Amino acid sequence: MTPSQQAGAPLAETRRKAINVLPFQRPLDAKKLKKWLEISSQCTMAEFELFLSPLSAEEQELLNVIEDKPAPIINRLHFENLRHVLKEKALVSLRIEEKLQHDSLTHTTPAVENLLYGAFDAVFASVGPPHGSPRYGDVIIRLKDSVREKGWATPFSGMHFMYAIRHKDARKMQDLLAAGTTLPASRYNPLHLGFDDRLHFSHYVVTEKSWNKMLAYQAILVHRNLDDSPASQKVKQRFTEMLTEKDPTKFWSLYIPARIKNGTPEQDAENIPFGYLEGKFDDQISIDCFTSIEVPADKLSEVRSWPEAQPFLHLIRAKPAGTP
Repeated sequence: MTPSQQAGAPLAETRRKAINVLPFQRPLDAKKLKKWLEISSQCTMAEFELFLSPLSAEEQELLNVIEDKPAPIINRLHFENLRHVLKEKALVSLRIEEKLQHDSLTHTTPAVENLLYGAFDAVFASVGPPHGSPRYGDVIIRLKDSVREKGWATPFSGMHFMYAIRHKDARKMQDLLAAGTTLPASRYNPLHLGFDDRLHFSHYVVTEKSWNKMLAYQAILVHRNLDDSPASQKVKQRFTEMLTEKDPTKFWSLYIPARIKNGTPEQDAENIPFGYLEGKFDDQISIDCFTSIEVPADKLSEVRSWPEAQPFLHLIRAKPAGTP
């Protein structure tokens, strides 16, 4: 693997240029990239601690209670891709998929994110939502907490960052790339993606040792910015309930409630999540790191009949009723 084919490498390269315009004449290898991710995360967490201080008694209590509740780490994928995962015995990055020439797979990794931080070299998982992010597929793969040792995260996807934070038309940018057109080179063009975007995104890097603390900091910010509306009062009540909830599953369901389908604006406001992290892992996640594979109940018999599934029947089960 070349240094450029590592998730996060474009961010580290940008930070190098930000501290000195002259070339460093040293390779950005995997070891150095990992160290940069750790340093960047430490700086971000130190800044959060500074700007949030002083914490209230409630806020400090949240920091205390969240640490012993490992956040769920979950990959969602489309059912039609599950058989391939079982065959490969791993979740793999888009770059590896392309080498294996599995063009029929349904991918959700946009080229915009690859330009931003090297997303084609990453496997993704949500950190926090009890059942992952349903928009990525109807199959739930739950991962061991130890997998976090190989990952880093940001509070949102690259696409969300581009349109919500950088205020650019990320979908139009993606359409240009999908059509084989390069993005505008001029930084004055609203569809340009370059140095400033990567520099900004680099400040959101959080490595695994700080995932729970970052989720707590996100919740504190949400809680501080609530108003006196009835919806906000219910969100404040959820915050209070988290402080005494002992069961990890119930805790994370309070932290990120299930989305109500076709919910009213009031219901959506009542159920706003306190935070979120998108985990990124280099190249692949072995099936040895799976704790379960949950499939739609009406597809369970089919999956268990596949030859590729036979070594992993102990992992495969039906999604509980009502699970998105």
